[in-house]
Amino acid sequence: SRAPMPPAQPAIVRPFLRSSSRSCCWPIGEPGTPEFRFCTAGAMAGKPYCAEHAAIAYVKVRDRREDAA
Repeated sequence: SRAPMPPAQPAIVRPFLRSSSRSCCWPIGEPGTPEFRFCTAGAMAGKPYCAEHAAIAYVKVRDRREDAA
C-alpha cells in the first residue's frame, strides 16, 4: 500500500495591478519568479497590448490561411 500524498502547496495568487488601463499587460519572464513583470508600455487604443506585443498576439486571418497552404 502506498503512503498518502502530502497535501499540495496552495497556489500563490497575486492581484494583477495595471499601472493604468492604457498600459500594456504583456507578461515578461517566468510567473512565480521575482523577475516576472508586465510590459507596461503604452497600450494601443482598444487593445491590452502595446504595438510591439499586439503584433505578436494578433494574427491576421489571411496570414493563417497562407501558413496552411
